[in-house]
Amino acid sequence: MSKFGVIITFLILVLSLGAQAQSQNNFAGIPFGSSRETVIEEMMKKGYEPYGQSGVGERVVIPVYMFGELPVQVDFIFNKNDKFYAFEIRTGRVERARLNKTFEAVAYMSDQFTLKYGKASAAPAISELSSLKENVHNFYQEWFSVKALNAYTAVVQKGSRYFAIGSVTHRQLATEADKRAGREKPAEAAAF
Repeated sequence: MSKFGVIITFLILVLSLGAQAQSQNNFAGIPFGSSRETVIEEMMKKGYEPYGQSGVGERVVIPVYMFGELPVQVDFIFNKNDKFYAFEIRTGRVERARLNKTFEAVAYMSDQFTLKYGKASAAPAISELSSLKENVHNFYQEWFSVKALNAYTAVVQKGSRYFAIGSVTHRQLATEADKRAGREKPAEAAAF
């Protein structure tokens, strides 16, 4: 292959890897680090009506979102600087008799995460026969292939109900220092 061919091949590889990395750092086309207003606007453009929109640290929630073929609730989570740094998707709660539906949903979520984040770190860690711990995320699968993100799927038991959850957190944005902490108080507040 000529030098020109090698250079072209290399450039195509770099561009495709950059596009893949960009697609991993977002949810529904909304990049991590976006402001609360941007998240709300983008979700409204897609026809969703978010709620829980005010207050630093509050989540923006989409009660019904189609994650591929799976209807889920989406919670957009914001850091101290009001930047989008994580999302959680969760299914509705079902009783023990329908636990198999929760495992079908978590397997589907895991397949979707695999398409976006690459191969999971291991085979599923739990099954319908597992003894699930109550009120905790019983990890189903985790993804370590994207260095900037923590991604996992899990099953949660609350009382006699079960649901599947998928979570992705941008590590750097999650631990970002509060930029408002070092600001001085306004002159009027300092007078008191």
